[in-house]
Amino acid sequence: MGSRLRFVPVVLIALTAGSGCEEPRHVAGEKPPAPAKKEEDTFIVGKRTKDIRNVAEEEKKGGVVTTPKITAKDPITLSGNAYVTAIGQTSILNIKHALDLYKATNDKYPANYEEFKKEIIEANNIALRKLPYYQEYGYDENKHELVILEYPDRKK
Repeated sequence: MGSRLRFVPVVLIALTAGSGCEEPRHVAGEKPPAPAKKEEDTFIVGKRTKDIRNVAEEEKKGGVVTTPKITAKDPITLSGNAYVTAIGQTSILNIKHALDLYKATNDKYPANYEEFKKEIIEANNIALRKLPYYQEYGYDENKHELVILEYPDRKK
C-alpha cells in the first residue's frame, strides 16, 4: 500500500505539467495576437468623445435622428438602456446650455456646423459621453441643437 502512495505525487505533477501543452508558443519579446474586437463589444462606460457630426450630411448616409428614451422591457438590458438614455439626454442638455450662453453673449447662434465646432466644442473643451456603436452625436444647424443619430444598418 505504501508503494502506491509514492506514485500519487508523480502522477499529479505529470498531469499538472502536461495540462498547458496545447497552448500556442510565443517567441520571447513578441506579443501574442490580440483577438479581433467587434465594434459592438466596445465598453463605453466612462469614455468620452468629441466626435459630433453634421446632421444634414449624416442623414444622407443613413443616420436617423432619434430621441433618447428607455425602450428595454426586460430587467437584464434595462439598466444598460437607462444608462445610454441618461447620458444622451445629459449631453443634449449640456450642449443646449452652452448654446444658450453663446447666444446670450453674441446675440446669435453659431451660423453653421464649423462655427459650432469651433465656438462651442473646441472653445469650451467639451467631450461628451460615448454612445453605443450604433449611435452618434449630431449637430442640427437649422434647429441649433445637439441630437442623437441612430444607424439602423449598424444595429442589425
